[in-house]
Order: sequence, then C-alpha cells, then structure tokens
Amino acid sequence: MKRILSGGKYRFSNLSLTVKMFLLFSCACLAAMGAAFFLFYRQLSSSAQTNQEYLARQRFEQTQAMLEEKLERVESITRMAIGNENLNFYLKQLMESSGFAGQYVQVQSAWEWIKNIYYGTDYDSILFYLDGRYPFADGISGYVRNWNSEEGQQINAIMVQNGFRPFWQITKMEKNGESGNYMVFVRPVTDLADFSRNLGSMHVYIHADKLAESFLNTPQEEVYYIKSKEGRLLTVSDRKLYEKISPDAELEGACLPEGGKVRANSKEYYARVCDIGDSGLLLYAVMPSDTVRGSFRDTGIFTVVLFALVCAALLLAIWLISRSVSARILHLSGTVQKVQNGKLETLDEEAGQDEVGELIRNYNYMIRRIRKLLEEQYQLGQEKKGAELMALQSQINPHFLYNTLDMINWMASRNETDNIRDTVLSLARYYKLILNKGRDIITIGLEIELCEAYIAIQQKRYRGKILFELDVEQGIRDYLIPKITLQPLIENAIVHGIMEKSGGRGSILISGWEEDDEIFLSVTDDGVGMVTGQEIERTHKGSKYGISNIETRLKLFYNMEKCITYESTQGIGTCVSIRIGKIKGTDNPEEAAEGGRLL
Repeated sequence: MKRILSGGKYRFSNLSLTVKMFLLFSCACLAAMGAAFFLFYRQLSSSAQTNQEYLARQRFEQTQAMLEEKLERVESITRMAIGNENLNFYLKQLMESSGFAGQYVQVQSAWEWIKNIYYGTDYDSILFYLDGRYPFADGISGYVRNWNSEEGQQINAIMVQNGFRPFWQITKMEKNGESGNYMVFVRPVTDLADFSRNLGSMHVYIHADKLAESFLNTPQEEVYYIKSKEGRLLTVSDRKLYEKISPDAELEGACLPEGGKVRANSKEYYARVCDIGDSGLLLYAVMPSDTVRGSFRDTGIFTVVLFALVCAALLLAIWLISRSVSARILHLSGTVQKVQNGKLETLDEEAGQDEVGELIRNYNYMIRRIRKLLEEQYQLGQEKKGAELMALQSQINPHFLYNTLDMINWMASRNETDNIRDTVLSLARYYKLILNKGRDIITIGLEIELCEAYIAIQQKRYRGKILFELDVEQGIRDYLIPKITLQPLIENAIVHGIMEKSGGRGSILISGWEEDDEIFLSVTDDGVGMVTGQEIERTHKGSKYGISNIETRLKLFYNMEKCITYESTQGIGTCVSIRIGKIKGTDNPEEAAEGGRLL
C-alpha cells in the first residue's frame, strides 16, 4: 500500500502545473457543489413533499366540507318541511281522506309544495310513510304502500329505538331497473297541532353518485371512498384504483384524522379518515407512498440536470483560470532556464497587475539591467562594472529563482493560496531591492530589508526549520554599504552550516553595531562549524561569486584590508564578521561615498 501511495504521489508530482491546479480546484469545487446541490435537493424535495401534503390536506378538507354541506342541506330542508303548516295540513288531509281520488288530490298538492322547497337540491327521491292504515306517497313514482309493510315496520322500529330522532342510513334500492346504493335521511313527522301525535316519517334518498361528485378534484394516484362505521362501502372515486390498493381493516385502522404516513400489510401509505358530520359515515383518502416518491422524480431530474450544467460551466472556468495562472509561471520558469545557456530573453510586459505580473516585470528589468551591464563592461572594461555584474549574476543564479518558482508550483499543487501570495510578494520585493534603480551602493537599512525578503522565501522553502533573529542597531541603518553583502553570508550559513546538520534544523543571528568610527556586521549560525582552512572553501562555494566578490567590493569601497573574519567551532557553529567604515547616506548614495571608492 505504501508503495502504491508513493507511486501515485510521484505520478501526481510529474503532472503539469495546469493539470495539478485543475484537478485540485475541481475536486474542491465539485465536492462543495455536490454538497450544496445535495442540500438543495433535500430542501427542494422536502418543500415539494410538504406542499403536496398541504394540497392533499386541502383537498381532503374541501371534500369533507362539500359532503357535510350536502347532507346538512338535506337535514335543514327536511327540518323546514315538517315544520311547515301547509305540508302538515296536506298530510293530515291525506290520512283523513277516503277513497283513492281524494287521497290522490292530497298527494298531488303535497308534492307540488315539496317540489318548490327541494328545487335545485341533490335528492333523488322523497317518501312519506304515513301512520296506520293510511298510504304513503312517493313523490317521484307516485305509488302507494301501507305503513304496515315490512320496510315500514323496520323504519318504525328504528325510529322508536332512536327516540323519534332523525337519522341517516345506507340502503340499496332499485330504480328504473338499476340497483344502487343510497343514503337515506329519515325524519319523523309530527302533528303541529298536537306534538304528541306522530303522523309518520319523511325519507329523503340521495344516490351515492351524487356524493361521489365531491371527488372530482381527486388526483389519479389517490383514491377517496365513503364507508359506514359498520364497514359498508357506499361509493369510491376510482373503482379500479380502489381494487388495486384493496384497503382492508388493518389499513383503515391505522388511518388518523390528522393524516400522514402509515404502514399496513408491509407497505407504506399516505392515508386519512374523518367523520362526515353526524351521518355515521367515514370519508377515507389513501395513496401509496411509492406514488408520492414517484412525484419527486421530476424534481430529482431537474436537480441532476442543473448540477451537470453548473459543473460543466465550473470545470470550464477552472480550466481557463488554471491555464491563465500557470501559463505565465511556466513561461517564466522556462525563460529562466534559458539563462543558464546565456540566453537573456525578456517576457511580454503585458503580464497583468497581480503578483505574477510584478515578478515578470522585475525579471524583465533585471534582464535589461544585465544586458546593459554586459555592454558597459564590454565597452568600458571597468572593475566596478565587472564586480557589480558578478554580484548581480550571483543573485539571479537560475537555481535560486528556479527553486523558488518550483516551490511556488509545489504550493499551487497543494492549494496553498496564502503561501503562494506571500512567496511571490517576497520574491518581487527581493529583486526590486536588488535592482534598486541600478544603484550598487545602498543603506544598511535597505540591505537588511533585502535580507528579510530572502529570509522570508527560505522560511517558506524549509517550512520553519530555520529560525532567524535580527539584532541590528537603529543608529547604523543610514550608513552606506555595497549592495548584496549580507545575503551570500546567510546563504552559506544555510547551505554549509545548518543543512549539513542531522535533521537540518538551526538558527541564524544577524547582528549590527558601531564601535568608534567603524561598523560591525555579523552572521552567526549554529550549524556544523568548520575546521581550519574550510573558510577558504566556503569563500568560493555555494553562492558562486558570493563571498570572494563581497570581500573584493568591500576592499575597493572602504579602502580597507581584511574586512571579513571567520570564527568557527566544529559541531557548534560559525560566525562571519564584517568590519567597515562609516559613510553616511544621502539622496544619492554614490555621490555621498566620497571617502570610499565607488564600485
């Protein structure tokens, strides 16, 4: 496993910067987008489910209200009818009439009055059972029956049991050759002149199809049906769907008035039940839960399509941004590599206003400065230009810049945006200070700033393994010093001192102070130290022209001998000290160095 992981890491490290940035940013963005769309889908599904449940509840309550309104209207009209003196009179006259002709006249009079009352209602038939030996009238068919008939005796028994209170019941009746279920409302008829006398009963028949008209807004996947409390089915909204679902006692027993998800027969349903007024009827609504989940399929498809489109646009944007960022860095890196072969090429100046653009502009200025110095050295042959050129070439050593760019590449592969920005800024600041408008004499303060920029890059490179301390007196910062004096000493302390220690950890102290008419600067490390004679080797190793070039320029500028001294103990560390004269800086440092020799 370790070999597989190491092999995968090696293959990833060999990928181009563009591909690395694309893969890393894509993974991060896709993970974030995936999580966001998952939450979006969850929220959308939850909202859709809540909305569907709300609509189902509204439909159910509306259906319940419509059914109760139908039944209540029948109850209200029958109450009004039996309390009407005219109808009461016709019914008593019917009971007291002799002969079929007299009875027929009274029936027709009563029926004309009833039709006026019930005009526009949903009733199917109205029947009157009259007391004793007298007939009853059917307002629809007009036929006559005895009170002592079998059906009449059953109705009377129920009325007596009910204390002569009105009631609803389900019955089966044949009409026009067709049998059907009916809801029947029975209300006793009392003599208005003598409330103790019962004239009979009034029956209003409503066909089940009239009640089923309240199911018109029922969705195809949901079935509504009405049952009595005894379990007798009256009507359904969809017979085929009802037979497919086959609601049984277990399912109906699990239904609650508030509705919701129930489980019966190892299946899940959305079901609800309620009473229809005081009729003794129950209204049911049942829908399989897989039907509800299926209604969310469009939501899921919409979310997937939207996610795919957003991801495609995002990946395209990431690829373009990755190419835009990495292309300039890779181009700069390739151009720097050509410097090793002596090709001093510049890059396009229109490189943007970001840190990479500033780095490219500083690189171009550095290349143009080198070209100018080469021309001046070729034309003038002066020692000053030769020394300056060697110092500048030392600092633009492609290895340093290439290593720094490679470190930036490595940081980019790990998405270390803040470290990339800090490193690029430090690198740009470093070369800006080196170039310094072509001046080779700067103040000690600027030299310290140059060292700080270099140190910042090295700390990023070695990930905090090297600690730096700065102890330079403020009073010496305005004195002049040849540019690039301390940085090569710091580089040697890192490369030949600390990096050769076991573990590669250590600290470097930069000190500065004045004594009488002289200034002292030192770079102290706790590296491996040196044995006698190694200081000569250090003078010429590591920074190419670094140490020897420094000593030459110091002797020429300050007209002093032995400006650099070494103190070292093997295994403990090394201290490199510089002794220079005091030359105060001005706006033009090179003009201020009258006591010294300009390089």
